[in-house]
Amino acid sequence: MAILSNALCDAAKNPSVYYCVYNGHRLLLYLSYRNTNQYEAEAAKILMLFEKIFMYCKVTYFLFTLAIFIFTAFPVSAKTGCKLDTDQGIGALGRIEPRSRVIKVSHNAGPEGARVEQLFFQEADRVKAGDRLATLSDHVKKRAEVAAAKARVNSLKAQRIVEQVALTFNKKEYLRYQSLEQVSAASVSLTEAKRLAFEQSEANLVRLTAEIANAQAELKVAEAALENTLIHAPISGTVLKILTWPGERIGDEGLLEMADLSQLDVVAEVYESDLLQVQVGQMGCISAVGFKRHYHAEVRELGFLVRKNDLNDTDPLADRDNRIIEVRLTLEPEAVTELQHQILRQVWVRIAP
Repeated sequence: MAILSNALCDAAKNPSVYYCVYNGHRLLLYLSYRNTNQYEAEAAKILMLFEKIFMYCKVTYFLFTLAIFIFTAFPVSAKTGCKLDTDQGIGALGRIEPRSRVIKVSHNAGPEGARVEQLFFQEADRVKAGDRLATLSDHVKKRAEVAAAKARVNSLKAQRIVEQVALTFNKKEYLRYQSLEQVSAASVSLTEAKRLAFEQSEANLVRLTAEIANAQAELKVAEAALENTLIHAPISGTVLKILTWPGERIGDEGLLEMADLSQLDVVAEVYESDLLQVQVGQMGCISAVGFKRHYHAEVRELGFLVRKNDLNDTDPLADRDNRIIEVRLTLEPEAVTELQHQILRQVWVRIAP
């Protein structure tokens, strides 16, 4: 047995092989020397190399463990870099809002309103642009009016065909009696009667053409009225809230609210005096009570209108009549799945300088 650099080594049956135990690890060394001194010298070099490797692994493992501790103990500062407790940058109150905005879908049935007959979607359902959302109660009546208007158009067209045949016949009769009158084979009064019949056919044809145009216009009006009894989705998105149920009359609040939740924004109410310090592309930090972490956001749009603030802080000494401008920030993609059920929630916004 040989003791080399804190390792215990035994020669195997094969004189070119050593079994060494180093820190609980069994190492098999193949050596090609013929004497014991050379065996031990070479084994010592190899074991020193293994000792350096083990020390390097220990240091690497320690650094890795330290990094894991830092990232888990300080998730906000390590993961997002957001800092709301700083005086740098612009602070403001804001609200979470879809980029498409929350759309209030209503009817186009006139000021008298309409009653909902059938709803085809429920809250939280996803719809595509153009999908039928609801049918109003007067849909059957409007459909019958369209059918009646189409029937009138077809009837007038049939009358015009008959009148065209009569016009052709009366024209031939008038020309024939006109030629007979010149040779005194027909009386003047009979020729005048044929001329009158011919002119009446021409007038009837003009009248029927005008009536057909008017009936076609009435048909378009009826079709538009029928279309107004069907409410379609203006965009692809999610039904957030149903405001009017079947059997109820649609009022000023509309039928339902919907939005595209694939992209979320934060609308920050920035004081008018601070707007000059905000530019498109600046980064922001979003937080609120109950959030698991802070979220990144990027300034995308600057508003144009100065108006009174809608959001107020819980501080009783906070201003209530500030003049603000809305600034829209795009939330990071990871926030969509976590915040899509908190639309219009009030948040705190810190825009970095």
